[in-house]
Amino acid sequence: MDKNKNKHERYIMVIKEQLLRSLKKAMQGEMDSVNIYQNAADHSSDPEVKDFFHTRREEERLHYNYLLDYYQQISSDLQPDDIASKIKAENLKQSIFSPAFIKRIGEDQVLFSAISTALLLEKDAIDHYRKCEQETDITTLKDFFALLVKWETKHYEELAGIQKEAEHFYWEINDFEPF
Repeated sequence: MDKNKNKHERYIMVIKEQLLRSLKKAMQGEMDSVNIYQNAADHSSDPEVKDFFHTRREEERLHYNYLLDYYQQISSDLQPDDIASKIKAENLKQSIFSPAFIKRIGEDQVLFSAISTALLLEKDAIDHYRKCEQETDITTLKDFFALLVKWETKHYEELAGIQKEAEHFYWEINDFEPF
């Protein structure tokens, strides 16, 4: 009986360590996004552009803080809080961007590059959260990771739309005609 108990405890410990590693990777990705968005906001003097990047920074910071809470709870062997149920679906509304906003992004290489980099970070986050959702048996975490997939997918789709619309201005300012 003790042998089976020890085997089960080792299994639980391995799962816990795997989950903590996944949370740590997710926190790193969120902090990378916070920094990308902050740098882009600092680069621009346009209020609409600054507001966009500040809003994205705060959303990513919120994700980071949720992940940190889970990390601390799990590493302390506590049952994770049901954070996902506290987060409102209204955060998933689609944003509307003015043509002037799109043009400012496209005509500024730093801002256009920030959008491109953020797209990659969002895609990586989506993939990671999907994997985390599939790997955990803890319902609270499964729901949380599913919600993060939705949020990051929303970010990804908005950024892809911005990039697509701004691409014309980016190529124009760089005197390049795509073939």
